[in-house]
Amino acid sequence: MNNKPFIAELHDIGKLVDRQALKQAGIDIKGHTFHKFDFSQLGISTPFSPSWYAQFSDEIGSLTSTKVPRNYLPDILLTRIADELASAISRTWGSKEFQNRKKGGEFVVEGIYVLWNPNYYQREKEKGKKWAAFTTPSELKDMFEFIENCASYTEVFEQFRDNLKLTPEDKSIPFNIVSLYTHLELTGKIYRILKRHSHVIEDNGKLYLEYLGKKIQTINEAAGGRIDKPTQRGKWIYRLVFCYINFPHSFSRLQDLNILRKRTDLIEAFSEDVKIKDYVLFFTDDFMCLFVPKEDEVRIHDLLEPFLKAGFIIDYKEMEAELNLLTSSMERAYEKFHSLPTRRYLKLCEKRAAPDFPSQVCPPLCDSCQMRHGKERIKDHIREYLCDTCYNIRQMGEPAREYAGWEEKGLRAAWMKITLDQEQLLKTIYRLYEKYVETHPAMQNVSSNDKKVLKESFRPLAVQIDFVKDYKLLLMTFKKKIYQIKNSKEQFIFTKESFLYPIENYNEFAIFKVYSSKNVLSVLDLFCNLLKEYFSQCLEDSPIKLSLSIAHVKYPYQEHWRFLSNPQNIINIQSPRSAKLSIDIAQYKLLREKIRKEDQKLAHFLHRLVDIEVETKSNMAVMFEILNNRRKFPTILELTQNGLSVRQILDFYKLTREAEIS
Repeated sequence: MNNKPFIAELHDIGKLVDRQALKQAGIDIKGHTFHKFDFSQLGISTPFSPSWYAQFSDEIGSLTSTKVPRNYLPDILLTRIADELASAISRTWGSKEFQNRKKGGEFVVEGIYVLWNPNYYQREKEKGKKWAAFTTPSELKDMFEFIENCASYTEVFEQFRDNLKLTPEDKSIPFNIVSLYTHLELTGKIYRILKRHSHVIEDNGKLYLEYLGKKIQTINEAAGGRIDKPTQRGKWIYRLVFCYINFPHSFSRLQDLNILRKRTDLIEAFSEDVKIKDYVLFFTDDFMCLFVPKEDEVRIHDLLEPFLKAGFIIDYKEMEAELNLLTSSMERAYEKFHSLPTRRYLKLCEKRAAPDFPSQVCPPLCDSCQMRHGKERIKDHIREYLCDTCYNIRQMGEPAREYAGWEEKGLRAAWMKITLDQEQLLKTIYRLYEKYVETHPAMQNVSSNDKKVLKESFRPLAVQIDFVKDYKLLLMTFKKKIYQIKNSKEQFIFTKESFLYPIENYNEFAIFKVYSSKNVLSVLDLFCNLLKEYFSQCLEDSPIKLSLSIAHVKYPYQEHWRFLSNPQNIINIQSPRSAKLSIDIAQYKLLREKIRKEDQKLAHFLHRLVDIEVETKSNMAVMFEILNNRRKFPTILELTQNGLSVRQILDFYKLTREAEIS
């Protein structure tokens, strides 16, 4: 028996083969799997490592098959189940009629289509990158050698990273929106979880896979049919869980920022733990998506214990269902499921996992979390009452130590937070996908009914994962480029002493010195430029948001965080007791272009308009004044005609005027 590992991720490596180029070189290849390939064309023998048999996953749907050695059947069947589940939770299907047209090849394209960044593939291609890793007979030999010798699934991603990111899992429009990289990640994780929680048994000479007492021999027995198959019940029940990791703590001292570090450290450790990491399909700094067995096998509270022990509260949405009913389009699938006459199994619920709080709390309450008994603590002659959990957070270190020393006369500082709204992200992905289905030239001859089915069967998980990867890339690029911005004298505007990232590895949050509007505008300009570069289709409706709270250094930290935690639009800025503004990118660009070119007379006119608005509570009176002064101040009329209120225009001027901010 071969002692090399079975690597499920290699089942789709054939999708990196340029069959057209190899056909021109005289090599005949049918499909993207190679179990029927004639190896005499290359003058080599058939591979025989365990991973080679992943090429049979499309052929084997039962443990009774005789096409491969018996000892490899369980791994191959689990790979087949994982592959189909990876598609089921994160893909679209369409009607049977459309699938038949798709098989004809009329919708096949070359590279991936990124919904939020349609020019991505072309730009990467212009840089010299390519989707195909194997285009010549020699490279095809290298592929088989790689399959034979690969020792870990991580080698697959390290070796073919760029190719996998540029190749769609399905090369047909409108299915070409999921990278092969993400599909293989999902398949591998699901395979390893299924393998961990099932075991092979033999009964009367027959092989079975058993999970929680449920024996199966075929894919259908394990996963069941699709949602419209009321009698094809699957035996294996799993859960898809969306976790929002929150904390009740208020920021009264800088050490309280350690709660951000604690959460980041816990998520990172959780996602890297050998025993746990495959449960985590993807994560951000405040969110995790998990694929886990039933509660009988893995208790959610036990799994999340490190977070609960540290004082975090986790609100989570959970779908528990037969494998083939499990989907990331949770609410929509739940509604459709319950509209059909069926006895199959699917449940959807929202729950909260919280630390074990005492039924009664003796005063005083903890000043930070307000949930546990606080013990008296004295530091720097200041008496506070903190529970042990919050006190331990304080003891993690002194973040933003430099910020505490920013006491220059008149200096203001901005607290900056970039946020990814997961709920809006799902809405954005749905919107962009529906637009793709409706507007792509290849879809113009597709019937309205087929388009409707494509939209209704869309499952966003894998696309969501790809979006999060680009979001993390945006954060890293922002952190790198913020220190490269120069003024007109070719001097750097920010240094690592004036623009702080207080929490290591937490790139969503920073604090910077504000000497003038140039500091604020430089941050806003960089954010807008990067959003346009990575998410060009999200400039008016973006789940990625930037918030700035600008105040004197001693301004209460909890007030900063309260504003940063509740973004209303893509760009959100406040200067307490002075101005507050929430606008999208298009509005920012318009204000940036128009307002900066005006003089102080414009400011006086804007203030007069606001006074009229306050006194009359009438938009008509304001517009009448604008129309009366349209020749003197045509900019204001133009801005209001583009959907901006007078208050927004005035607040933008206050927050970004050239004079020193004081």
